[in-house]
Amino acid sequence: MNMFFFHPFPGEEGPCHRRLLLITFVLTVACFSPLQAQQGSDVQMRNQELQTQGQSSLRKFEGQFDGDENEDFSQLLTLKRSKSWYITPFASASGFWTSNPLLASRGAKGGDTVFSETQGLDAGYRFTPDWQIQAGCSYQMTRYDKNPFLDADARSANISTSFQLPANWQLTMGVRGLWLTSPHMGVELYRENNPFASVSQSWSFFDSRLNLVYGYEYDHKFTNPVGFDRDEHTVFTGLSYGWLPELASQLVLRQNTQFYDFRPSTAPVNGRQEWVSSVVLQTVWQPLPWMQLRAFGISSYDNSVNAASDYKVINAGGELRFFWKF
Repeated sequence: MNMFFFHPFPGEEGPCHRRLLLITFVLTVACFSPLQAQQGSDVQMRNQELQTQGQSSLRKFEGQFDGDENEDFSQLLTLKRSKSWYITPFASASGFWTSNPLLASRGAKGGDTVFSETQGLDAGYRFTPDWQIQAGCSYQMTRYDKNPFLDADARSANISTSFQLPANWQLTMGVRGLWLTSPHMGVELYRENNPFASVSQSWSFFDSRLNLVYGYEYDHKFTNPVGFDRDEHTVFTGLSYGWLPELASQLVLRQNTQFYDFRPSTAPVNGRQEWVSSVVLQTVWQPLPWMQLRAFGISSYDNSVNAASDYKVINAGGELRFFWKF
């Protein structure tokens, strides 16, 4: 949506100026089809998804129930705990280069550098050795160097429960929420309510230094604007290796398929579909009990059906994360 806004000159960002821009935006929306009018929100939403792929890939290794010891499920490096509960506040800062910030066909607009800062809280409680509940919330600020109209503030929350099944299978069900707002205009860009369920199986080799996981996840996303309501199916597989107790690397492959509910009158019967293939490679080092460093690279290709265009994008950078375990 921000694609229709221009940044005000200093001193012009007042209530009247915002109302004028909002009126201009509404008139602009009326001149385009619903999908065209939502193109700006689409880019920001997809950039947000790309940013969180690394963190979500780490969480694919979360379900290693291990005897009577609890773990911080948000860490690739296992944090053993003797208690049945945990509370972990955290803060992180990351910087990365993206080859295609506008997610245009073949990245025609060139790259950009991005800064992101996040604060949040993770918590969990183990009812039995095979049953746990976990929840979290976070606030993330994202700023682009060359494309400031893509800047966004994101608030997210999640709650889920996990069950350990025979043969190293794990079932997880829960719900996530995401709210994106423009820091320059103070308006909501995108909102989603995301019930999900996933099943995965994991294996450990060489004294748990090498870990393999694969599985499937289903998401339904109720969104605002409603034109983004969709079903998502994701299959994934990942391999992690612990070089040292404080150093691990991970490779994750994901195939995500999205089927949109909205079908404009001019669209084919099947409506919009997105087939997104991604590769995530990252290394995590924990030099101190309360600090982690992460280097990551993400390559993603979107084969879009009945929508604007396909795109390719590469994100590469690093993250510094501070956390405290209770």
